Amino acid sequence: MERPDPSPQGPAMFVFLVSGIVLFAVCSPALAQQDANVRDMLPHLTHWAITLLGIGVAARLALQTFGRAVTVADVPTFPRYMASRQLYRLGSWLFVIFACSFFLLLVYEHRQVVAVLPHVGWIPENMLKAVQDQSAPYLLIVSVMGIVYLYALTKEAQWNVVLMMRDVIHSWICVPELAKQIIAQIRFSLRVPQHVLSEVIATSAGVMAPDFHKDPNTPDRIWAEICYMKWWLVRGHDAGEDATFFTEESFGFDALMEEFQQASWAMGQWKAGAAVDLATSNLAHTIKDLHNRFSRLVACYLIYRNGSREELSQEAKRFGIELDAPVSENPLRYWVVYIIALMASVYLGVHVSAISYDLFSGKGLILTQDPDRAMAWVMYSLSNYGVAIVIILLLRFVAMTLGSSLHQSHLITYCWTFLVAFVGGPLALTIAVHVFGPAMYAGIPLDKLYFQMLKWGLGPAMVSVYISYYLDRQTYQDLPNIDHSRATLGWRLLNCFGFAAITLFLLLPYLLSLNAQHDAAWDTSKLRFVATGTTFCLVLGLAAAAQFALRKPAQGTGGADMPTARVAVGS
Repeated sequence: MERPDPSPQGPAMFVFLVSGIVLFAVCSPALAQQDANVRDMLPHLTHWAITLLGIGVAARLALQTFGRAVTVADVPTFPRYMASRQLYRLGSWLFVIFACSFFLLLVYEHRQVVAVLPHVGWIPENMLKAVQDQSAPYLLIVSVMGIVYLYALTKEAQWNVVLMMRDVIHSWICVPELAKQIIAQIRFSLRVPQHVLSEVIATSAGVMAPDFHKDPNTPDRIWAEICYMKWWLVRGHDAGEDATFFTEESFGFDALMEEFQQASWAMGQWKAGAAVDLATSNLAHTIKDLHNRFSRLVACYLIYRNGSREELSQEAKRFGIELDAPVSENPLRYWVVYIIALMASVYLGVHVSAISYDLFSGKGLILTQDPDRAMAWVMYSLSNYGVAIVIILLLRFVAMTLGSSLHQSHLITYCWTFLVAFVGGPLALTIAVHVFGPAMYAGIPLDKLYFQMLKWGLGPAMVSVYISYYLDRQTYQDLPNIDHSRATLGWRLLNCFGFAAITLFLLLPYLLSLNAQHDAAWDTSKLRFVATGTTFCLVLGLAAAAQFALRKPAQGTGGADMPTARVAVGS
């Protein structure tokens, strides 16, 4: 379904960017002929102009994309009304940072990778020279890459992987799951507080006290709940504190009130004994539709008014529904799953990469590789990735024990997860390198060595967020479940490969800048190849463990009503 764009400025800005990029790329060779100095500087200026202009437009498009309406109760609803204002603002800016960073990597930072490619020897010289000189064909290719990426930010489609991060951040702030949960509670579990019944009845036509206790599927009960929701919303509207919410066009509050008045007259006629056949008239459909739309409005208003999950639960209880706090279990119990996956992936990755390099370089199929080298890489990976993962799981266990995790948004959790893993992994790696690494590292002060190792914190940070998110999807009720059916097997494998490829792309400049020691068994070229292949296998293995190694059993299994995760055995 195509989602409406809340701002009409997006297409105009996109056209403006395309025109600017094409102008820069096409005119650069002509202008370069005018002056030698201009000819030397123009490619760099053009590249920077494309980059800065693209980043600005990417930020604007990302904000618009993040705010596009999603369907709730069969009606398009904007995400800013399905999360607290603070969380929505944080989530939108995180997506902006992601979109701009990816654009920067795509059209500019890839030059860091190209700078070390001459040492690899597999890239044609004319291609490398075009990138280094920033010639007109190269700038045109960069422009096309940027245009395609920015177009992807504007296009809603199932195939659009660029917007997957937007959807993930939406789920981190419980958009739209939380609103749907509240709507379901209103539909099946609403209990109108006794102390407001008299006031609701006094201000509503065709409602009596027994109507609130009838079967939820009867027209009398549905209409009574509609009248209560209308009374509750009007109180908030008359308070005058949330004018922005009630004037939102997508809610159509004034039109909804007019439809309510018309339905009120029809219900009054029916309940008074008028000749109206409820089964054959449109009245039954009308009141069900009104109930659906009022429920959506109440759900969004509850979320919009309350900044924390605890405040929301209390306000929802006063309204007449129960919102249980997200239920989790001990995340630390799954550390062994990730550590085994990490060790196996690294050990296998080192051997497969080393064997592949020897085969590609013409040395033949050499199956016997140095096992000590593979174990050393396992130890360093455990120090960096493994320690970071265990620290995160341990901190989450402490937070769960103290109860603070129940009142913390998933988005906040993943933010500090990223930061802690980014700092904690390299810290353990620094100690391992200082104690067990080559002699050259033993003489470097720990603080300086740590800052050298800090660049390797990006991998553990991204992996920790990834596995935390998929662990939560198996343990928290307010996140969407993972579909483990055979129909999704290919898509989940593609998800793992995509995540591993993105992580490798971000780490590639550092991997391709590694240099072998003069007395090492592997030369620089093989070292870089094995490091790249092993990193890909490592991330892929951990992503696969997050996707496939845990299962949420059906509710009621073993007498339990709450879904819990377990390690998959033989499945």
